[in-house]
Amino acid sequence: MAESLYKPLEFEQVDRERNWDDQIVFNGILFCLGSRHMPGAQNLPLWRTDGVLLTILLHAGPVEYLYYWLHRALHHHFLYSRYHSHHHSSIVTEPITSVIHPFAEHIAYFVLFAIPMLTTTLTGTASIISFAGYVTYIDFMNNMGHCNFELIPNWLFSIFPPLKYLMYTPSFHSLHHTQFRTNYSLFMPIYDYIYGTMDKSSDSLYETSLKRKEETPDVLHLTHLTTPESIYHLPLGFASLSSKPHTSHWYLWLMWPVTLWSAMLTWIYGRTFVVERQRFDKLRLQTWVIPKYSLQVRPSRTFYF
Repeated sequence: MAESLYKPLEFEQVDRERNWDDQIVFNGILFCLGSRHMPGAQNLPLWRTDGVLLTILLHAGPVEYLYYWLHRALHHHFLYSRYHSHHHSSIVTEPITSVIHPFAEHIAYFVLFAIPMLTTTLTGTASIISFAGYVTYIDFMNNMGHCNFELIPNWLFSIFPPLKYLMYTPSFHSLHHTQFRTNYSLFMPIYDYIYGTMDKSSDSLYETSLKRKEETPDVLHLTHLTTPESIYHLPLGFASLSSKPHTSHWYLWLMWPVTLWSAMLTWIYGRTFVVERQRFDKLRLQTWVIPKYSLQVRPSRTFYF
């Protein structure tokens, strides 16, 4: 993976983005209320093909289109200075930057993303898979677009060239955070192509980011998994579990299919992998994870070069 932007992360930004869980709490409350009081939202089937197809079409059409124009409106000086500038204070993004917005924006985004879910519920085509899949898609794409590392392989676009209109890349969205007036699309760049707001350097930055050589870290934190459940302590896991690593939780038993799958994956992969890269001024820091458990390796170490 290569970095899309070669600038350090500021301590001020880390402090400003500490309220990243506001969006999760807000959405959780609304989902809970909707599932309890909205007609047709109870006892959903596991799968309905028509509901899944309808969700895809509604996202590619109304959601992406309305988001594009909402985003352009948020860059008008009146709304930008009062709302959206808070998000753009983070020039060098990280995954949680994706959910750092004023509360009014959280409301607007939830209304947009609720269009497919409300429509499928009201038409009786909703299912557990369509809901869970759509929410997972939004969160994954949102976090990926702000991760500040180009990780989408070029062969995907070589196999299916039209994909560049249907899926953005981290380098694509990084240009929006540096140029401000280009690349407004949510996850599908097609609307930037249609309305002429595609940054001309998007393709070249993507290619350059993929070819950039890996950097040697100045500080390396080498760690390993402790128990099968410790996979949830990684940056993409749960902060509440990481804060109490040796405490058992009953709900982790419900996660055993995922836990077992992750254990099998680490056993098959078998190589050290990078889970976090940070820059503070000129200091490059990385965290590497050895896919072994406590019984197999010695305690974690930090190395300075």
